Amino acid sequence: MTNANSRRNNRAPSAPVWRMAAGSVLLGFVLALSAGAQTINPGIIDPTNTYAGKSYSEWAAGFWQYYMSLPATNNPFHRSGPYPDAPLSTGQSGPVWFMIGNYLPDGTYAYTDTIPGGVALFTGVTANAGDNAGCPPTAYPESVLRAMAKSGEDEATDMTVTIDVVAVVGLTNVLTTPYRVQSPTFSYTCPAVHNVLYDVFDLTCYQNGSGRRYTNSGVVLDGVFLMITPLSAGKHTIHGTWAFPAFSLSGSWTRNLTVLPVALTVDASTQPGSLVLSWPQTPDNYAVQTSPSLSPPDWQP
Repeated sequence: MTNANSRRNNRAPSAPVWRMAAGSVLLGFVLALSAGAQTINPGIIDPTNTYAGKSYSEWAAGFWQYYMSLPATNNPFHRSGPYPDAPLSTGQSGPVWFMIGNYLPDGTYAYTDTIPGGVALFTGVTANAGDNAGCPPTAYPESVLRAMAKSGEDEATDMTVTIDVVAVVGLTNVLTTPYRVQSPTFSYTCPAVHNVLYDVFDLTCYQNGSGRRYTNSGVVLDGVFLMITPLSAGKHTIHGTWAFPAFSLSGSWTRNLTVLPVALTVDASTQPGSLVLSWPQTPDNYAVQTSPSLSPPDWQP
């Protein structure tokens, strides 16, 4: 991300690059995908399509809001030596979870996580932000913030992602990849202490003992993202790389995931003697057994 005032504004991010200027609704939720929703890479939503009611650009804003909402001491996007790795489930809910390798520092990292079935993963490959956060704050207009974010993101190279050893195509060139998106302007709120601005970006004015949270508005994000559709139950490995040669930064990350089976929900039907089964969109297969009786021992709730 690119922060207009960060002392690291000449550094590119780690696992989703940031050079500041990568649930409960699931049960009973059935998501229908159009035939053209996965035309570039099977298992990845086409960036021109929406998922769970939002565009890639809107999910990108949510990606940054999620990252900034958590303390740096308990944040899946940031690996910090004094603190244990935060599980990917930290602060996550709903049909889409946010994922990256790590923001900072750069280097090679591996993580092991367990996630529920039926959850899509909005994954940051690289990302740069334009933000007026600073000490003191600045007042750059949106056009300037977007130009700064674009300038940083244009430097990305060596972007790769594999899902269970299958390479994602279309990531070779940051200037032409269809997965590059720009967010609308958005706001984020971060904790009073140990927030990302203070702990990661060295903005020393963003820390207070009163418990007052900080909110910054007019933020924009420019980056490369993948909306990975829900994975089947079992073991999966997602691996990614990125580099910013202009800033002498590069990274390699691996997420070893265990995806839990999706539980079906059962509801009474308006038709006597019938039940309605529903589940989130998932590649898992289900076997349906029928019985002439819905009473024990043929049926147990």
